[in-house]
Amino acid sequence: MRIGLDLRMLGGGSGIDRYITELTQQVLKLDRNNQYVLFFRNAESAEGHKSFGQKIVIVDIPHYSLAEQFRLPAILNKEKLDLVHFPHFNVPIFYRKPFVVTIHDLTHTLFPGRKKSHFFHRLAYRLVFAHALSSAKKIIAVSAATKQQILDYYSVSAQKIEVVYEGFKSNFGMIDKQTAFEQVSKKFGITKPYILYVGVWRRYKNLPILSKAFEQLRSMGFELQLVLAGEIDQNYPEIRNQITDNRYHDSIIMPGRVSDEDLNLLYNAATLFVLPSLMEGFGLTALEAAACGVPIACSDIPTLREILGSGAEYFDPNNLRNIVDVLSGLLGNSKRLEELANLALSRSKHFSWKEAAAQTIKAYQSV
Repeated sequence: MRIGLDLRMLGGGSGIDRYITELTQQVLKLDRNNQYVLFFRNAESAEGHKSFGQKIVIVDIPHYSLAEQFRLPAILNKEKLDLVHFPHFNVPIFYRKPFVVTIHDLTHTLFPGRKKSHFFHRLAYRLVFAHALSSAKKIIAVSAATKQQILDYYSVSAQKIEVVYEGFKSNFGMIDKQTAFEQVSKKFGITKPYILYVGVWRRYKNLPILSKAFEQLRSMGFELQLVLAGEIDQNYPEIRNQITDNRYHDSIIMPGRVSDEDLNLLYNAATLFVLPSLMEGFGLTALEAAACGVPIACSDIPTLREILGSGAEYFDPNNLRNIVDVLSGLLGNSKRLEELANLALSRSKHFSWKEAAAQTIKAYQSV
């Protein structure tokens, strides 16, 4: 087959960027039977894929744009593709040839944000998303929980949806904890044991309640810092305002987006990784933390239960008292923290990008 891969979203630093980069490289390493045409937004983003010897097409068309809907289909058709894999829901509604689409979550359906809040944007999202689901030959869901949400909210055959778990990048792993702490201390000004969050700053990530829980933990006598790694979203200024209003805001470190090297250090040096999300499609940062042997506390939602199993302690993300009870119980119990770290590390071994790629290639073949 001649398969097109839409890689225009590569380079954004998001979870989808990680998914595209890791999955695509593993697919191209494993698949010796099919030809691939790789569509990039610019030459710079294509650099890491030149060594695979596949055709590269530069398409300067932004995602979520009118040009994506009206110009991209003709560019794809020109390559005479048997199949296209769109790694996100933004499939051109006028593209009529066979395609596979990956659905990461239903965040835009269940937690509409502010970036595209106009009525026209909401309508466009509903049309594009519904088209992607109804017209795809195969839908890849990154978790069984995401698959179930698709079935709950859209009229799609369950047989059409394939669950393919994500993996974690190979440079995330255990290193000496003391060495890691010394390095993050120098780089980010961290001076105390800390709770770590990694991810975007959007409403469904539930950061204000984590900030409140941290405030209560400090009031209870826990000498901690809170590290919130990830790019601050300017569309949600109230999140930053609620965090900076914290009584202990001087103990909250906000390093922004960090390199993978620094992120591995932050994971390894953390006392506890916390993910308080109201919704997750997979929970990639929690898996990365698990691969570094970090104890995890997270929301009791289906996705995280599915991915982390016994490798995490769970709390109700809507109940501040419960969050504080769970976190304080862990922070006061070094034996349980060590047990959780070992369970998380063991759990992480069930996931790999190589296996994800093998299953994705099977999905292509089934189409």
